[in-house]
Amino acid sequence: MFRSGLRATTLAAVVVAGVVAAPAVAQAQPGATGAAAGRSMVVGLGHFVYDEPNTEGHRIWFGVQAVAASEGSAHGRFLYRHELADGALVAQGWADVTCLRVTGNVALFTAIVPEGQGAAKNHGFYVKIIDAGRGPDQIVDAQATNGSERPPTGCFDPETDLPPGSPTRPRYPVLAGGYAVHAATVPPLERRERPLP
Repeated sequence: MFRSGLRATTLAAVVVAGVVAAPAVAQAQPGATGAAAGRSMVVGLGHFVYDEPNTEGHRIWFGVQAVAASEGSAHGRFLYRHELADGALVAQGWADVTCLRVTGNVALFTAIVPEGQGAAKNHGFYVKIIDAGRGPDQIVDAQATNGSERPPTGCFDPETDLPPGSPTRPRYPVLAGGYAVHAATVPPLERRERPLP
C-alpha cells in the first residue's frame, strides 16, 4: 500500500509539473477558465487495478487536465502509468487531449500519444470518467495501440461505441485519488424589453 501511495504522490507531482509546463493545459485552471465561462473541464489523478485476462492485477494511474471550449475545441494533457501486479513498470508517458465531451458528471475524452514520445506509436486512449461526488469515481478505458496509422482523435464512449465484436469494457472503481468533472454552463439570456406591436 505504501508503494502505491508513494507512486500516486509522485505521479500527482508530475501531473502538476506537466500542467505548469504546458500552456494549453493551463487554460483548465479553475480560476482562469471554467464551467461558468462556457467551458467544460475534467481534472484529476486516479489509480485503479485491471481485473481482465492477461492484465489481472495490473495497476494503472491516469492523470488528466483538459478543457473544452464552447465551440468544441479541446486542449489538455493526459498522463499514464501502467505497472504489473508486482510493481514492475510496463509503460508511462503523456498524451495530448484531442477531444473532450462532458454531460452532467460524465466526461469522455480522447488522448493521443504524440509521434516520438515514448515507445508507443500511434497509441490512443479513449476514456470515460464518472465523477461520483463523494463516492468513488469510476473509469472505463479502451486503447488503440501501435497501428500503422494515427488513431481516431474524436470522442467516443468505450462502453457503447466500440466496433461490433469488441469485448465489453468494464467499469473500474478509482481506488485512490479522483476526478472533478464540470459541464459548461450557459448564461441565461438577457431579458430585453420589446415594444408592443
